Order: sequence, then structure tokens, then C-alpha cells
Amino acid sequence: MVRRSEPKSFGEYTKKDWQKFIWYVAFFGIFMSGLGLYAKSWDTIWLGIIFVIISVAAGFVLHFFFGIKIIDLRRDFKNKKF
Repeated sequence: MVRRSEPKSFGEYTKKDWQKFIWYVAFFGIFMSGLGLYAKSWDTIWLGIIFVIISVAAGFVLHFFFGIKIIDLRRDFKNKKF
């Protein structure tokens, strides 16, 4: 039986946790937009676009107010990971 850890309180989340969360929301929005295009449903397309906008806005807030970089281009170009 797998023993699960206790859920984290809000202050215990690390920078890596926040980065992963923002990427998950962005990819979910892109996925929803793709499903909307496939199903020809404007409601689903707009819902996906809203998720992407929310993730971009959250990325700006985390970067400018908390110093958490979602994408570190300087590090990526230095290590040639692009």
C-alpha cells in the first residue's frame, strides 16, 4: 500500500511547483483549443484561450512580483537547451 504524504500548505510550494502548475494550465488550454477546433465548438475554443491567457497572466505575476521565472532564456541559451 502506498503511503501518501500530507497535502502542502500554501507557503510550502516551491518555485518548481509553481512553474509546473503554470505549464500544466497552459498546455491544458492549448489542448482544449485543439479539441474545440476538432469538434468545431466555439465554446471549447474560447475556454482553451481563456486558460492560456490565465496562465500567461499568472506567469507575469509570478515573475514580476515573486521573482519566479517560468522560462529562463538566459540559462537555456547558455546551456544550448532550445
